[in-house]
Amino acid sequence: MKFTLTVVLLISFSISVMAQESTIRVRTFKDLEQFPIIQNAQVKNVSGWAWSAEGQNLRFQNKKISAKNYIIKKQNEKYDLISVVDFDAYVAGVVSKEMPLSWPLEALKAQAVIARSYALAKISERKNKIFHLDSNQMDQVFEVTDSDKAKLAVFLTDQVVLKDRRARVLKAYYHADCGGQTIPASKVWTGALDTGTATDPWCQQRKSNEWSFEIPKSKFYSQLKVSTPLQIGEKFQDRISTWSTLDQIFSVQKMRQLFGFSQIRNAPLLYFETDDVVVLTGKGFGHGAGLCQWGAQAQARIGRSYAQILSHYYPEAQQMRNTLKLSKSFLSDLVFN
Repeated sequence: MKFTLTVVLLISFSISVMAQESTIRVRTFKDLEQFPIIQNAQVKNVSGWAWSAEGQNLRFQNKKISAKNYIIKKQNEKYDLISVVDFDAYVAGVVSKEMPLSWPLEALKAQAVIARSYALAKISERKNKIFHLDSNQMDQVFEVTDSDKAKLAVFLTDQVVLKDRRARVLKAYYHADCGGQTIPASKVWTGALDTGTATDPWCQQRKSNEWSFEIPKSKFYSQLKVSTPLQIGEKFQDRISTWSTLDQIFSVQKMRQLFGFSQIRNAPLLYFETDDVVVLTGKGFGHGAGLCQWGAQAQARIGRSYAQILSHYYPEAQQMRNTLKLSKSFLSDLVFN
């Protein structure tokens, strides 16, 4: 999509005027062995274990970072780098890292809404902590961005979030490729809130998302640290959700974490053992709960709006403008006053 210069200038002006002043703290680097040297930053000690690092056009380890940061020395003698980021800039940075910017704008707008929703829910959980969000897969991948397209996706969905039946901001999960069927979040994380599932014909038709993982049987069982044969446990719409032994249950996420997320890419369709090997096969990539990014891209390409995309993947959630304001009292600045 191309935009005229007038529209781009208007949007850029509107973004700069309407951007939220509220900031959040994002841990951009964790457990650094040495005190981070940030070129061009003005570093000032603010306590026995914290330093401020401020400046323009700052970079660390080849990544652009915020103009305002804190360096924290932890009890393990390692350092965390925590960036203070405008909330809208944070959402734009997530959009730019979690979804290809070459994809249609409506897909990026859907990503902006779920990134905003996830962040607000997570911030509420961590409001009394030194940082609110990690900048990696532990929360959402984030990096400071200059992308006008990412900023536009944030602006055009200003304050729109997903909420549950009780009007609470939803911790909106998402993944790369569902393989044709999403699964309830509670099947991945115990206690997670379910907001419906979706059949996804767009991903079902993709042949490139098929995967297979084969491993020697002896190695498989030694890594699991069990000797008794595994039994297929719970299934959800023909996808294997759990395996079990006499005294243990192994979830898909536990298996993926143990053997590698790129090896067991999602909940498998088939699991079998021979005398020598264990084989798992499936379609898709990711935990399978919430929005499917490849499916969102396909829907956007056929003209569906971001609201329609979100309704498809979160059929029991509400799309509403957020009324919760990020303020100092909400963020509970314990250290950085």
